[in-house]
Amino acid sequence: MRFRVAIAGLVACGSCGKGASTPPPAPAPPPPVAGSGAPGADWTCEALPFEASTPVGEASGAALLDGKLVTVGDSGQHGAYAILDPETGKTVEQGTLPLGEPKNASDDLEGLSTLDGKLVAISSAGWIRTYTRTEHGFALAQGPYALGPIDLPVTGGLGDKPPKGDGMVCPIEGTNCGRNYEGICLGSATGTGSGGACVGYALSKADAHLYCLTLENGQLLVHRDGAIAVGRPGTPADCAIADDGSIWVGHNAFAFNGITRIDHGTSTDIGGAGIGFSEAIAVHGDTVWRLSDSGGSPSLMAKFRCAAKAR
Repeated sequence: MRFRVAIAGLVACGSCGKGASTPPPAPAPPPPVAGSGAPGADWTCEALPFEASTPVGEASGAALLDGKLVTVGDSGQHGAYAILDPETGKTVEQGTLPLGEPKNASDDLEGLSTLDGKLVAISSAGWIRTYTRTEHGFALAQGPYALGPIDLPVTGGLGDKPPKGDGMVCPIEGTNCGRNYEGICLGSATGTGSGGACVGYALSKADAHLYCLTLENGQLLVHRDGAIAVGRPGTPADCAIADDGSIWVGHNAFAFNGITRIDHGTSTDIGGAGIGFSEAIAVHGDTVWRLSDSGGSPSLMAKFRCAAKAR
């Protein structure tokens, strides 16, 4: 399904489940790790020179790998990716990420991150694929595998409302179902789940929470406990972990392309820093990249320098 919505002077478009005309009321969430809600006025984001777009369609996830910025399209793009020069934004490579078996596995790749030098992709249903770099693309090294027990059905809807019950993963063919994971961020973030220390988080658009990910027998496992609240359901779009361990959550146009930064339990809302219907976010030092899922090709892009104001 494709649709267009005008919001705050931005033309937003996306694949099925990329938004709704009004954000839904917040449901009762799991117990969050609450932040302090520091004011966003303490931060500024300055736009930097960068290419305006990349040919890959519906950019939904982004990650830095080997000094380059990798982005991937979501449902209907069949694993299409682009590699960008992070300084200029020039697209230096395009290709397709292999999706593996079974054939009915969803291609709704919504988030990218890196772990041990490999590229990690998450689907909205909660399935993981891990890739290694090859001379002319990527090879599927692991997956697709589920983040935990398959305990949610594939249902219709836009993926902007939490599912009933405590389930975390729906079947491999699902798109925008269950928690509707919009992002994955792996790195040195602090936090714990029932399986121990988190190696990162999976971001749910449906209930606006980050869920702890641990490693078990070489695979990522999602945990419901220790969840971090990050805004309103329907607005979280992607997450990234910076070098200092802070977690950055990029929101879509229904939250004015804002950013939430979480550092040792302190949550800071940063003003809008994005373009179009922003989804993907990547962070390195004080540099923030945002890419937009505009419902087709090309995908808009922007680069910012975000920093706390001097006191």
